[in-house]
Amino acid sequence: MPALTNMLAAMLWLPLSAMACSNTSPDPAEVVQAQVDAYNAHDVATFASCYADDVTVTDLGGKRPPITGRDALKKAYAFLATRPKEFHAAIVQRVVNGPIVVDHERLMGLPADKGPADAIAMYEVRDGKILHVWFPPRS
Repeated sequence: MPALTNMLAAMLWLPLSAMACSNTSPDPAEVVQAQVDAYNAHDVATFASCYADDVTVTDLGGKRPPITGRDALKKAYAFLATRPKEFHAAIVQRVVNGPIVVDHERLMGLPADKGPADAIAMYEVRDGKILHVWFPPRS
């Protein structure tokens, strides 16, 4: 019975799409939205569960080293747990083509001197998990 109680509690606290990472949703847009929802909830464990074990995250501008593997992803995004609730990513526009999802994202809740920051994120989803992420240079 505790497992059922925990599942019901999770359903009440997380958006429906955030639970998609525990399953293997065949819809790439749902998987990407689930990781956005977990990111915005500052839930690093659920966020990381949306990614394949051998995920790669690449900054195409070369400013950040590549992230390889889910464990490295958890470490890289551990900062989410310390961010204020106002910090979140808003999706300005999304394009989906087969397994590829491209989001124009706007980071909100940043310090006043930084203001909102826009970024493009390109995701490749395979077997219900995000396998590759690319961040093109901002300028």
